[in-house]
Amino acid sequence: MSRLARIREVLRAKELGAVYVSSYENRRYYSGFSGSNGHLFVTEEEACLITDPRYTEQAEKEAPQWRIATHGLDAMETIREELRRLGAATIGYESTKLTDAEVSRLRAELPEISWVPLEDYGVRHRAIKDEEELRTIREAAAIADRAMLKLVDRIRSGMTERDIQIELEYLMAKEGSEAPAFGTIVASGTRASLPHGTATDKPIARGELVVIDFGAKVRGYHSDLTRTLWVGAPEPEALRLFLIVQKARKAAIRAIRPGRTCGEIDKAHRDVFVREGVEEYSLRGLGHGVGLHIHELPRVVIGAKEPLEPGMVFTVEPGLYVPGIGGVRIEDIVRVTEDGCEVLTRCPHVLQVH
Repeated sequence: MSRLARIREVLRAKELGAVYVSSYENRRYYSGFSGSNGHLFVTEEEACLITDPRYTEQAEKEAPQWRIATHGLDAMETIREELRRLGAATIGYESTKLTDAEVSRLRAELPEISWVPLEDYGVRHRAIKDEEELRTIREAAAIADRAMLKLVDRIRSGMTERDIQIELEYLMAKEGSEAPAFGTIVASGTRASLPHGTATDKPIARGELVVIDFGAKVRGYHSDLTRTLWVGAPEPEALRLFLIVQKARKAAIRAIRPGRTCGEIDKAHRDVFVREGVEEYSLRGLGHGVGLHIHELPRVVIGAKEPLEPGMVFTVEPGLYVPGIGGVRIEDIVRVTEDGCEVLTRCPHVLQVH
């Protein structure tokens, strides 16, 4: 089914005259348009994309199936004209994306239209990746893999966490990334107990573990990868944590197959932590979907009831975070297949800086 057809399914199910798509991720998903400003209106017969003069030519190239309308200083004038032309009396909008002020203005400017709040149907549509999306995510994952392998050869004790962040983001750009997928995390030694520790001027010392969480972006799609590097020989307790996390990751990967719930996959890795007596040092979820947004459906967390389906893409990122000692996280991206899963990130898990 085409992406436009999916919106029209929502339109019919909710008995609407049109659907208004305002969020960047959904706008890009349904139309292909990657500009920062745009409004999509979809009826049974038409698909209209409204943008400003900066993007008119780009929109015509990226969204050839859509009618393109260009607005002036105030987008509302063109929105009003197009909606009157479309003749829709009832319009559904993304209630989690528009502010109260934006909705109030729509109702004030267009009182003849009934504005109906909708849940974000787009995140559910985007949860199942098609072949084009998979190719793009694979490309983003491969860029991250290559950048990490090159980074390992450049790291030396005495470099700071910030040095590593800058070097890694440079390497990803050289490999073809549009931008970092999110703020790169670099946390070493005892600071690695901070799951989202941002890079500081702390030098890297021998015997420490360094948690590096990062990703590349290709044509708007993200990758997400974490590796815990050994700088020299790790301390015995740090090594023990690393091996437990590695075991938990393997248990989760083995458990993934269509029909299993997200909560069952989380439990598979959590059971390892419980047996090892370290579950209190873990987070409340194993992973999240990845796509046009860095955090999408599915949510692989404690008790989640959503069943896995072929084509879902999400992270498997078990971790342990022990205050005063440090932390370990190993993260890969997986795709659910018809009978299991495929790991899309290929970088080795054991990476030692000599």
